[in-house]
Amino acid sequence: METHPGSTTEAAPRRDLRKNIASALSRLATLQPRQSAVVIPGRGGRGVRASWSYAELDTRSAALASGLESVGVGRGSRCVVMVPPGLEFFSLIFALLRSGIVPVVVDPGMGFRNLRQCLCEARPDAFIGIPRANAARAVLGWARETVRTVVTTGPFRLGRGFTLRDLESRGLSAPAKEPVALGDQETAAILFTSGSTGPPRGAVYTHSNFAAQVEALRTTYSIEPGEIDLCTFPLFALFAPALGMTAVVPDMDPTHPARADPERLLRTAREFGATNFFGSPALIRNVGHYASRTGFRVPTLRRAISAGAPVPAKAIEKFLAVLPPGAQVFTPYGATEALPVSSIGSDEILGVTRRLTDEGKGICVGRAAGEVEIEIIRVSDEPIPTWSPALRVRDGEIGEIAVRGDIVTTEYFGRPEATRLAKISTGTGILHRMGDLGWRDGQGRIWFCGRKSHRVHTPEGVLYTIACEAVFNTLAGISRTALVGVQRTGSVEPALVVELDSHIRSNQRARLARELCEIAQRYPHTQTIKKVLFHPRFPVDIRHNAKIAREKLARWAAKRLP
Repeated sequence: METHPGSTTEAAPRRDLRKNIASALSRLATLQPRQSAVVIPGRGGRGVRASWSYAELDTRSAALASGLESVGVGRGSRCVVMVPPGLEFFSLIFALLRSGIVPVVVDPGMGFRNLRQCLCEARPDAFIGIPRANAARAVLGWARETVRTVVTTGPFRLGRGFTLRDLESRGLSAPAKEPVALGDQETAAILFTSGSTGPPRGAVYTHSNFAAQVEALRTTYSIEPGEIDLCTFPLFALFAPALGMTAVVPDMDPTHPARADPERLLRTAREFGATNFFGSPALIRNVGHYASRTGFRVPTLRRAISAGAPVPAKAIEKFLAVLPPGAQVFTPYGATEALPVSSIGSDEILGVTRRLTDEGKGICVGRAAGEVEIEIIRVSDEPIPTWSPALRVRDGEIGEIAVRGDIVTTEYFGRPEATRLAKISTGTGILHRMGDLGWRDGQGRIWFCGRKSHRVHTPEGVLYTIACEAVFNTLAGISRTALVGVQRTGSVEPALVVELDSHIRSNQRARLARELCEIAQRYPHTQTIKKVLFHPRFPVDIRHNAKIAREKLARWAAKRLP
């Protein structure tokens, strides 16, 4: 059988293990009980407002687990969590995982309609949220038919509900709750996608998925116990205690990372000696711009990690001003359903792959991470029930990216049709179709060319968004571009929508439009792009503030083209 570096073969079945990711916290509470697990900085990012050691976090999560069980929320129950990052968030999530309760996590910024849909699909038994979230639940009727237990983080009970303090008090008077042993395929959590590239879907995580992700992050980035993580993204922050790091939760709104104050973030990172920095591409861009302008450096950082959308090379280059010599910016590739799939560092991006990206080859997302296996398969919008080697395309040919491994979730909760479209049975496991297009080079690196749903079918051929946009993004004064297709009678016309740098004046648009059209003629794959439109500010996803909402831009462009 033909194989490729990182490709799928008829691998052995997944191991039949019994595990619980919360066991990592209990183990570390024994090994490093006094080390801070979670730290909440004081005003302005200085000093400590509150903190828990590993021993305290383990004790409090065990008490909460017992308290939840005492009110009928136990193993297998589904529990919505709408609590911002902080001490309560960490203790709550680990309490749920410890008991085998299934956290249901949604983005609060996805809008009331999407929230209602997600919670209706998840059919939760319990709802734990801040007072405002609970008020919205009551008024708007979220999951009214299934929710039986309501818990608030505030000091007052809601009706017949409970407070977290009530539950913790109940649990502290009971024997310590040890992490339950769970089957390899037992549901650990339901994490909803952001809905930026289609309806939100609940990816079903097992404890095996979580354990594999922790191990992949540890080995891929050489993360060691005792490190300090500046947590700017709640879901990634949960990995910090499992990896033995101290999670420092900065003063920012995690639902709007692009609005975070870069000076405050960097001051917090330096104050606490952060060694790891995870940020969305929008955050990386803003912090890097500030650091390159001011010379603000965090000498303790060993690495920065950015995911959620493509990270422009110029943003990476500027962010390096934050890091000490030898440290890199890493850009893992993945999705809610599978992360990390691959990874690449700034040394290789800036020294090798950037030139090819600027020529329209796509964005290099590196080689497979850990034991992940990557396939590039023929592009299809139809379900592919079973795997066949005939699905593979040749190296260098653009196809759909599909992945297999213990990090890969195998289904969407309550969405059998979505599962059917995204999963391929290999006979011994599941191959997840990422919905992304790309190709593999001769060195085993994967190049991302855009979302499958965003490809533009023109009479002259198919255009791939990322591969086309990159050549235009090299022009000075251009912040970013988006290729969209505008429906015409019987065909689709490509159009380039452009967001300018903030310092560019409107009277410069005509010149820039001419220069962009000249660039289009230099490359065979962009020569059919002849229409340029300027947009004041691109709509982006709610989770990372970085993925461009091309569907919205296409509708906007259709109203403006003659």
